[in-house]
Amino acid sequence: MTTEQSGQILFKTTGESSIFFIGNAESPDAYLSFRHKDNNTIVAEHTVVSEALRGKGIAGKLTQKLMEYARENSLKIIPLCSYVVGFFEKHNEFKDLLAQNH
Repeated sequence: MTTEQSGQILFKTTGESSIFFIGNAESPDAYLSFRHKDNNTIVAEHTVVSEALRGKGIAGKLTQKLMEYARENSLKIIPLCSYVVGFFEKHNEFKDLLAQNH
């Protein structure tokens, strides 16, 4: 397991799963989980934000961090999470990160 700080949003990877999160790694206040499908593709699985943090743009910040991670690592994203699907629909500047034929 590795944990790395990136401002307020932290990154943790355990086995096949990874998350960008806010709060405690074991019980985060908000997180976006993803996994590597292969060397070129990640699957965005879930975005969860606690009731206390809702309405503050946290899900968007977590998704933005995922986009940066994908771009920095030359990865495409398969969005299974409905929030990430909506993010792609609203932000054309990230369309190049969307995996084709998923």
